[in-house]
Amino acid sequence: MTHLLSLSVHQNPNVGLYGFANDKVCFVGTDVSEEAADKIGKILKVPVLRLSIYRSSLVGAFVAGNNSCILLPAAIEEHELAVIVKFLEKLGIKHHILSTDYNALGNNLIANDQACIISPLLEPLKDEIALALNVKHIEINPMQYIPTVGSLISLNDKGCLASAFINEEQADWMSQLFGVPVTRGTINLGSPFVGAGIITNRNGFVYGDRTGGPEAVAADEALGFLQQ
Repeated sequence: MTHLLSLSVHQNPNVGLYGFANDKVCFVGTDVSEEAADKIGKILKVPVLRLSIYRSSLVGAFVAGNNSCILLPAAIEEHELAVIVKFLEKLGIKHHILSTDYNALGNNLIANDQACIISPLLEPLKDEIALALNVKHIEINPMQYIPTVGSLISLNDKGCLASAFINEEQADWMSQLFGVPVTRGTINLGSPFVGAGIITNRNGFVYGDRTGGPEAVAADEALGFLQQ
């Protein structure tokens, strides 16, 4: 199958911490090798930029967004931003910088083109985020025991794999909000942090290499690929 890839970064299977993707572009951290970045680009069918944010390779923890806009943290350094802006301008992709002390945007919010869930920590920026992402709906994360909502959800515009920590009622609520089916599951042999273990867009997904066969099949179906 040409839409999925098993990968680790320096033996760390939490590949979602090192990357962000939408249907137009993918960012990966500098700890991701050029060879791996090339493979990721072929799977997701988008151009890939290797970079650091806040001098960190954990790009997936710092970046969030959808196809309308990529959200960047205020902590990003000037030279890092210059590289990103130059890359995005060539592709005609918008970006927006959020001025907040809670810079781990990839952990604190999750979005597709329909809707967004944000951490209560970002509530003062709710309207700003909704406008930047051009989403119909934006909600404050009601799951108080799961503050890092982005690390527990892997989402594209076809489907969603949500953490086993999330109950059926919450999964149904998210399905209505995002407009896609939501399936509960794990990644990397039982990890509930599925967002930290996957990079996805509508073309494919990259997952941690410790993922078991049944987990990979479940993710494949949850993210909307097996039904094609």
